[in-house]
Amino acid sequence: MANQRDIKQRIKSVGNTRKITSTMEMVSTAKMKKMQTRLEQSKPYEEKVSEIIKNLISSGSETADHPLFSANNNPRKILILQITGNRGLCGSFNTKVIENTVNFQDKMIESEKEVLLYVIGKKAISYYNFVNQEMMKSGANLEDKFSFEDASRISDEITGYFLNGEVDEVYVSYTKVNSSVNQQPEIFKLLPIASDKLQNKSTKNELVTDYIFEPDPQNIFSYVLPLYLKVKLYTCFLESAFSEQFARRVAMKNATDAAKDMISELSITYNRARQDKITTELTEIIGGAAALG
Repeated sequence: MANQRDIKQRIKSVGNTRKITSTMEMVSTAKMKKMQTRLEQSKPYEEKVSEIIKNLISSGSETADHPLFSANNNPRKILILQITGNRGLCGSFNTKVIENTVNFQDKMIESEKEVLLYVIGKKAISYYNFVNQEMMKSGANLEDKFSFEDASRISDEITGYFLNGEVDEVYVSYTKVNSSVNQQPEIFKLLPIASDKLQNKSTKNELVTDYIFEPDPQNIFSYVLPLYLKVKLYTCFLESAFSEQFARRVAMKNATDAAKDMISELSITYNRARQDKITTELTEIIGGAAALG
């Protein structure tokens, strides 16, 4: 059994660790609430932009001619935009996104497709450097400082790759927020835009509304579609940032609780060692007194 001094020092060390993890938990909670507010503010905007496109398509407007809807029947080059965090201490958050991306990449390669990676997040960059995986482009995640302008820049860049024929399809790999306590890694196709998924599902009893467009639908599409992509990407980054802070808060809470339990166990061990020492000293005193008598 370790002596009292060693146990006391360990209790102090674990206590200091507990203070750090508890502080990190509070910081993550504050950041998570901030990202949740931004996400709640952006969702109605995303839904409204999607609704405008749905109305344009449902009105009978021709979308096939717009390049962002143009699908290649035999896509050969696939671009994956992967979003992870810059830091660890957030459980399996980064690992799940990377694993999901790698599995999807393997499936594409099996289908004889060339896969290009656009990686956001230092943790993913470190992983791909470790396994010697080439990346088309990479950069750090701005996390809670990420703005709509940043999303617009990335969206314009990716859209340019697609329109110039450098890639045939673009996918986004990130962590989707299903609810405030449920987030899962997901991959969805960003480009070409699937008009059938945006189309309004009208029932037989619903009336079809006639629209008068000014200017013509093609010009409206040319403005709304890039905006739709920017808003979509912006939401993905916000969801990823929220999920990371949620995962870090949970991880730090678990670490704090584990430290608390460890301190309790060490305190019991310390008290037993102290009791054993006192008992030994008393036994020695009694034994010495008996010898003198």
